[in-house]
Amino acid sequence: MASSSISLQRLGIEADKAAASAEAAKQLVRSAKAELKKARKISKTAKKAAKLARKQVEAAKAANAPAAAAKPAKLPAAKVAAVKRAMAQKPGAAVPKPRAKGLPSAAQAAKSVITRLSAPKRAAAARVDHGNPAAAPPPGETAVNSAGG
Repeated sequence: MASSSISLQRLGIEADKAAASAEAAKQLVRSAKAELKKARKISKTAKKAAKLARKQVEAAKAANAPAAAAKPAKLPAAKVAAVKRAMAQKPGAAVPKPRAKGLPSAAQAAKSVITRLSAPKRAAAARVDHGNPAAAPPPGETAVNSAGG
């Protein structure tokens, strides 16, 4: 029995050492977290100060800069469009033909189709029976005219 009590004492001592080292590690983690928190605060403060200083420098530059140099001269719209067209075209690419006058643009055509489809149907047109030729108005007369509208 003596040997088992000695083993138990050794195990107790080792358990105490392990608990002490775990407590020491826990304290190290806590102190590291506290240092990290302080470092984050300092970083945040420095970042705010840098942002403020940058704003002040930009404001000073804007105040001291002459008004003519602030805005660069713009090219006329025709030249800008020509430059864009020249840059956009690839050599050998087909050039789109301009639209004939009087034809609606794609946007205008789409708008007219949408308005036509979303418009309420006329009541007289709804009464016309397209499957029965006898119910249809005589040629030359519209459904609206035959309904008295």
